Amino acid sequence: MINFGGIIETSTLDYPGKAAMVIFFRGCPFRCIYCQNEHLLSGNDLIGEEIIEAKIRDAKIFISAVVFSGGEPFMQFDPLSKLASYAKASGLLVGIETCGYYPEKIRALGERRLIDSLFLDIKAPLDDPKRYEEITGVRNAAEVVKESLSYSCSADFNLEVRTTVFKGVIGPDEIEKIARALEGFDGTYVIQEGISAHLETFSYNEIRRMGEIAATHLNSVRIRTKEKGLETLNSGSR
Repeated sequence: MINFGGIIETSTLDYPGKAAMVIFFRGCPFRCIYCQNEHLLSGNDLIGEEIIEAKIRDAKIFISAVVFSGGEPFMQFDPLSKLASYAKASGLLVGIETCGYYPEKIRALGERRLIDSLFLDIKAPLDDPKRYEEITGVRNAAEVVKESLSYSCSADFNLEVRTTVFKGVIGPDEIEKIARALEGFDGTYVIQEGISAHLETFSYNEIRRMGEIAATHLNSVRIRTKEKGLETLNSGSR
């Protein structure tokens, strides 16, 4: 059974370059101060995995990938594993969005080759555990996420690291610290404009400037804004 949070039948935004089905899982170990999916943090809507498998089967002629999101998909490891295996057996790519709090579970699916792309949220500089706790509400979260990042950087799947920015929460200074810590990282770093009813957001130009700062440290940087969507600032060797 899966504690089901919802589904997007076809999306061109959630798996780079692919049409994907997005499946949302309920539950998350974090309580981020800017969470955009608060409605998925709790509640119960239990359904059988076979219902989701049927949706994947019906959609597979229209999609190239399945993305598991949340909430936090790795909280429900057994249904996640089963559905990822089904998607792979159906000839589809598998992407998973995660907060990185379950490194051993990420490793378990990675070693079974059930992940094609991992989208890992880095909430704050990993060398600032106090700030990480303030944002997520979880003590020692930074150390655990650091373990997930370390494994994923050397794993046999694509890795995209993401950071969501808000004024007074995460901004240029934090982005530079994160980017500097990621130097040598072979994947893509995405800086995302946050969406919140109670926090102030950055302008497009401010976010672009953050992307330019990150690009001085990293080979592949993108920004995602409401104004212009996803943009690549640099790609390849600096």
